[in-house]
Amino acid sequence: MQIKSVLRKELLAARKLVPEEKRRELSVKAAETLFSTEEFKRADRIFCYINKEEEIYTLGIVSRAISLGKKVAAPLCSGGEMIFKYITGENDLEKGVFSVYEPKSYCHGAEVSPDTVCITPALCYNRQGYRIGYGKGFYDRFFEKNECVKIGLCFEENIIDFNPSNGDKAVDIIVTDKGVYRIKSLIL
Repeated sequence: MQIKSVLRKELLAARKLVPEEKRRELSVKAAETLFSTEEFKRADRIFCYINKEEEIYTLGIVSRAISLGKKVAAPLCSGGEMIFKYITGENDLEKGVFSVYEPKSYCHGAEVSPDTVCITPALCYNRQGYRIGYGKGFYDRFFEKNECVKIGLCFEENIIDFNPSNGDKAVDIIVTDKGVYRIKSLIL
């Protein structure tokens, strides 16, 4: 097993080698898998990250959730904390911290409830639901304070073996372009 910082560098480099066409194809498959989960179908609120270039594309997920009448919120990082704000589409987003699209200032804060689905990015996950992110700890701190349904989203090839660090929070479900891994049994 490798140390997280070494893995992070390797995974970031490997992501840049994935052709755009393949990333789009796998992103569509992962999104369709997500849409088929009972957790997504039943959720009134979807909290979803807005992807960076090399991540699974999420704007299609956001659009689909909005078209289904779900309240959709995107993260805003400020002062070491992450909050989610409601959006109604791409027009509510602007480039923010870390060159990631975030909700504009006029967007209202979103309420978190135990049935809120939080779609969580990662460079990779292990089979126990732990993730390697970008090393800033935003999602771990958010999950420490908020109870919700945590769904990790990644490419199948990014399910790998590693040991989590202290303070890491596992997701409940991992969704990939090939299927669903249920980590925690959720009562629906």
